[in-house]
Amino acid sequence: FPVLISKKGIMIDSETSKRALFGEDEDELLAGLPNKNADIFGPIDSIRNLKLDVLFPSVHGNLGEDGTLAGLFRLMNIPYVGSGLRAHAISFDKVITKELMTVNGIRNTKYIVIFQNDKNKPDWDSVSKQLGEVVFVKAANQGSSVG
Repeated sequence: FPVLISKKGIMIDSETSKRALFGEDEDELLAGLPNKNADIFGPIDSIRNLKLDVLFPSVHGNLGEDGTLAGLFRLMNIPYVGSGLRAHAISFDKVITKELMTVNGIRNTKYIVIFQNDKNKPDWDSVSKQLGEVVFVKAANQGSSVG
């Protein structure tokens, strides 16, 4: 039973989710739904009403990979496939993950961290000298496709 998490972070009933999964436009589908998901228990009821044995989250980015769903499932006492809440929360933060790996002697790629409010941001010459000519720029707390 699919449960779509909309672009606005709202869990949608399984029947509407199936329609989106099979290609119907999400925005049009959601425009026709009553705003019952606006209350805080809407997402919980969307899952609870399915009476599932185990949840298999297939999500990407905020409210999924960051541990939010793992925490919800844990609170609801519903078994789910995947890592625990702490593992999700730590690994979703790329800076914390890199620091933990480095401190514990786990080999990983070279990296630098640049904060938005840094006064002296490095220029390309400095970055390429430290990291090489090919770099990946990632937001620290977003899905991997962001950046």
